[in-house]
Amino acid sequence: MKKLLLTLLFVCYLNVNAQTPIQEFNFNGTLNNTANTISFMGTDNFVTDRSGVVKGAQRLNNKALEAVIDNIPQGRAARTISIWVKFNDITNANYIWGYGNAYNAQYCGLLQQGTASSNSDLSLAAWGASNDVIVSTPLEKYVWYNYTITYEGVTSKIYRDGKLLKYLEGMTRSTNGSVFRLGEINTTIGINADVDDLKIYDFAMTPEQVKDLYENEKPVLSVATAPVEQTKATVVKGKVVKPGNGTIITSSDVNTTKSVEIYSQGQKIVGGNAMNINDLPEGTYLLKVSSSPSKKITSK
Repeated sequence: MKKLLLTLLFVCYLNVNAQTPIQEFNFNGTLNNTANTISFMGTDNFVTDRSGVVKGAQRLNNKALEAVIDNIPQGRAARTISIWVKFNDITNANYIWGYGNAYNAQYCGLLQQGTASSNSDLSLAAWGASNDVIVSTPLEKYVWYNYTITYEGVTSKIYRDGKLLKYLEGMTRSTNGSVFRLGEINTTIGINADVDDLKIYDFAMTPEQVKDLYENEKPVLSVATAPVEQTKATVVKGKVVKPGNGTIITSSDVNTTKSVEIYSQGQKIVGGNAMNINDLPEGTYLLKVSSSPSKKITSK
């Protein structure tokens, strides 16, 4: 029994240490890594992070940060790179991160293409269209997303918020370069976003490990107490379905003298005395309807 317990403890120890990043930048008031051995070069601009911590994230608006990371995975070496991003503009492309040379398969970078709709192409680039992993994703401004990529052998994978979006097999990477850039693909700058908690690993995480990473880091936001009714609602085909009785609330059902606000992941995305629910993509939101204290909130 003692040997079994020791074996289990040893396995748990190895599992915990195996998931330790070789580089971690939390941007908590500094551009240095957590080991205080490497720093991003550039002008800092600290902003509130996804959990509401002041100066806990970094804002990049048409500027880039660069760091020389000597032990970053090169060639065909396995890797996992995770970062949190909140886009402040989605009409133009956001070059999230990248490193390597601008030659066939020698690059490794992540970018979210610009869009005028609710969907955008996400690309894990290796320089050369045949080497890229591209997937269309729903995209919103002012929402924190966790992006994680993995590579091992000939398999590249893209995850967002712990879920696998796409993978590509049969492509061999030969990444060559140790200058890691945020907000820049090769030498082209293009980004308007907040970034946080960059982690680099020298192994490819399993889907379960990627999910655990997201679950452990996702923001826990509390809703402030207010003298209004609040209910969680789901938008389906342009209509808000109120849980419990299954009734449907449309924009015409709400008295326009009331204030209507809709939140997604703690961020207000619609607010004011007028709204168009049809403009919202399908998903789950927090619906807040308020009026003067002497009146009651009415809805179907």
